[in-house]
Amino acid sequence: MKGKELLRRLAALGAEIEKARGKGGHQLVRYQGRKAPVSTHGNVDLGPEYIKMLCKQLGIDPKEL
Repeated sequence: MKGKELLRRLAALGAEIEKARGKGGHQLVRYQGRKAPVSTHGNVDLGPEYIKMLCKQLGIDPKEL
């Protein structure tokens, strides 16, 4: 899954994407009081372990994505 696609799916779940926060190819995502940076380096595919780690930080079940 690409970083931009992940951001779209997180936004559909109700996560807030802060584009002004984060450096370079990263954006800050807030979801129910938790926050985590999401990598959006061009069209690079994000690995399943990265997505699982991100979901754990945000308290989201990876199957919901």
